[in-house]
Order: sequence, then C-alpha cells, then structure tokens
Amino acid sequence: MSLETLGEALERAEAERKRLEVHASDSDVAVDLQRQFTSRNVAVEYRRAAAFQDGFVVIRDSDDEFRGALGLEGFDAILSPEIHPPWTLEETDVDLGELLDFLEGTPFASADRRQLLAVSREIEERAWRVADGTLYAGFQREAAFADQLEVYERLATRGTLSVTAFLDDAWDAPLEGPSVVSASGEIGRFWFVAFEAADTDRQSCALVAEERQPGKYDGVWTYDPAFVGELIEHLERSYGVSGA
Repeated sequence: MSLETLGEALERAEAERKRLEVHASDSDVAVDLQRQFTSRNVAVEYRRAAAFQDGFVVIRDSDDEFRGALGLEGFDAILSPEIHPPWTLEETDVDLGELLDFLEGTPFASADRRQLLAVSREIEERAWRVADGTLYAGFQREAAFADQLEVYERLATRGTLSVTAFLDDAWDAPLEGPSVVSASGEIGRFWFVAFEAADTDRQSCALVAEERQPGKYDGVWTYDPAFVGELIEHLERSYGVSGA
C-alpha cells in the first residue's frame, strides 16, 4: 500500500512501540531522555543501577525483546549535538552514527531544529559518501533552505547524486545543481530528508518529523529500504519530480 501523505508516513513509522530502560546511579540522568523520547509509542523507564556511574540504556521492542544496549555518554551527541558539514563527519570525533543505529525506528518527541539538523547531516553524509542515488529534503521556509544552500549545492556536484529541495515557499534565486519544488500544505509542517542509493538498499535512510509545537518536532528516522522507497515514491508522485 503506497503512502498518501507525509503524515501517514510518520504514523506508520511510529506504530511499533518501543521501551527505553535508563540504568544509572542518578535518576536525574533520565530526565532529558524522557523529554526527548517519551511519546505515545515510546516508554522511558528509570532503573537504579548504583554500580554503573556512567549509566547505560537498554532498548526493547513491543514484544519486550532485547534490541541492544548503549552507554549514556553517547547520548550527548543528540541531546547537545555539534553540527558539521556532511563531507567532514568521517573526520570528527563525534560518533552520532552509532547512536542513530541504536535508536533507529524509535519515535522521538520534542526535538528542536538543531537536533534534527544533526540527524539530517548523518543522512547527507551517507549520500555524500555513496555519491549516487536520490536525496530529497523538505524545508518549511525559504530562509531555512537559504541557510543550507551551500551544503546542497555542493551535494549536487557529488558524483551522480540527484538532489531536490521541497519548499513551502517560492524560490527565485539562481541555483547551481539542486532542483527546487515549491509546494504548500504538508511541506510546511514537516522536516524530512530521504536518501535512496541507486545500487544498494543498505544505504537507504530517512528522517520524517512534524512540527507539532512551534520549534519542536515529533518524528522518527529509519534505515528501512521499503519505507524509504515508499517515501520517495510519494514525493515523486505527489510533486511531479524524479530522482536519479
């Protein structure tokens, strides 16, 4: 069944319930994670673990099956992220990729623009590294795209990568490389970035988030190639664009 709206895409991605167990000696350490990830389909629970000063997080799926564990020290990369151009991420000491792998498919709540920009950079970095395929990104305002124009113009020169930006606004300035689609409606409510590699499903990834409060977003990121493919198909069918 094909996607009809970005809202439907988010609802489908949010459907699988998850549980994050925060094991730490201090209960305060769970507060930021509860604020970030507690949503209708994610429960964040604190478990006192006096022997683990640094703490760790366990993730479980809807069947209460263990999915993995990760130290709390890595969560600063998304709670207070550093922002780097996508072509320099491999050279930094920040390993946001490991954290995103761990939390893949876990709905989040109340993320701010800086946090979403950090996640977007990881998707853009994958597109930069593969240098082939389709990269689609939504910008709610013209000014938001203008701030990222240098990044997207450079991405569009990378190999055979096809880059399209979707704006809930008009765009009249000249561009070198990326295409721009001006559209209203759902584009103005969502932050999304989707990358589909031309020759392999393993590199497919996407972020979809809705601005449900001013400056705050609920959403999810995923590496599910079927979901990414449906998201790409929805954008191409609804807005008359084609990728690589």
